[in-house]
Amino acid sequence: MGWAALSLRKMTLKQRINSLEQRLVNISQELQSMYDSSSYAQQALGVEKTQAQMALQQTYANNNAAISGAYQGSANSQDLAEYNQALQQQQLSLMYNQMIQNSLFSAKEQSMQESINQAETRLELEQEQVETQLEAARAEYQSLDQAVSQDIQDGAIKLTA
Repeated sequence: MGWAALSLRKMTLKQRINSLEQRLVNISQELQSMYDSSSYAQQALGVEKTQAQMALQQTYANNNAAISGAYQGSANSQDLAEYNQALQQQQLSLMYNQMIQNSLFSAKEQSMQESINQAETRLELEQEQVETQLEAARAEYQSLDQAVSQDIQDGAIKLTA
């Protein structure tokens, strides 16, 4: 193959190498962007969870205040027993609602993490494929570079004295 044809192939390979290198940069940027948005989403979920817990605590406090107000001034044992039972019911209700809330937020967190892991795996696999293609293109480019140099040397006019 003549040096001109080899040079054209080298130029095509150089464009391919540049394209693959650019894709690697893009993949790296996509991964970083995904990590950043994931971090923000996890922070937002944490804020949402805290607000939900505060709402439960506020409801519990309000209900306890209402129960205390209803039984205020009662001195007989039946009223005191009802009062204690109502407080226990409120405590059980709070614990049940906290358990449900924790379960829901755990499911949200797990779903978010699975989604992140899938996207990360997809990008990492693509990165490996691009790196393999880039390595092959660079190897071919090097061999063509040597072939062009050899073809130029072989075709050079040799002057003898």
